Amino acid sequence: MAGEKETYRVTLNTDHMAFIQSSQVQYDIADDDKTLRIILDYVLSNPGLHQDIFTEVRCLRCE
Repeated sequence: MAGEKETYRVTLNTDHMAFIQSSQVQYDIADDDKTLRIILDYVLSNPGLHQDIFTEVRCLRCE
């Protein structure tokens, strides 16, 4: 377990959790927490993606 960790409560939709869990299984990752940390580490280490990630409007649940 590299690095100090803190516990946070995060509320996710079922499709978010399905993505995390399917990625965990597909890539043989220890748990959901680690899977989410990998995703966050990727975003943190690729600042060139931030503009696309945070400025494009996505509405997966809009009616």
